[in-house]
Amino acid sequence: MEISLIRHGESEYNRIGLLQGRIDCNLSENGLKQTQKKAKNFDSSKFDLCFCSPLKRTRQTAQILVPNLQIIYDERIIERSLGDLENTPNSDEKQFLLNQIDSAPNNGESINDIQKRVNDFINFLKENYSDKKILVITHAGVIYAIQRVLNLNLKAVNNLEEIKILID
Repeated sequence: MEISLIRHGESEYNRIGLLQGRIDCNLSENGLKQTQKKAKNFDSSKFDLCFCSPLKRTRQTAQILVPNLQIIYDERIIERSLGDLENTPNSDEKQFLLNQIDSAPNNGESINDIQKRVNDFINFLKENYSDKKILVITHAGVIYAIQRVLNLNLKAVNNLEEIKILID
């Protein structure tokens, strides 16, 4: 199975430096332009289907990038809940706390929590789509969790960056 992971375009919260987690914000004007630019050279015909987080920023990205592809919205690849940290300014201190595997922000999810639902999603794909080429449009936190679940080299991803993965 071949999976390509893409992080959504720049969101309104990315633009102003706020932590968003599950806040359902739109792409920024720049994010829309970035995504439209990427779509001009993006070959969606190489994929059989697309799985997408149900949040607006990922839905908008998918609708622009792959308008002719079947899009399946899946809660298991929704962004990590940052709980009480959502809608607060990003900082190095908060990023340090968020990078601790077992700790969760108040009313939020830990990295271990998100890995459990991402692992379920990967197993679902293996069981049902093992012969397909799948595009997954999601969030940085989910891509990080997928990398951890699959024991890949951990790599931070920028907006609209694509990571290809082959799974046996």
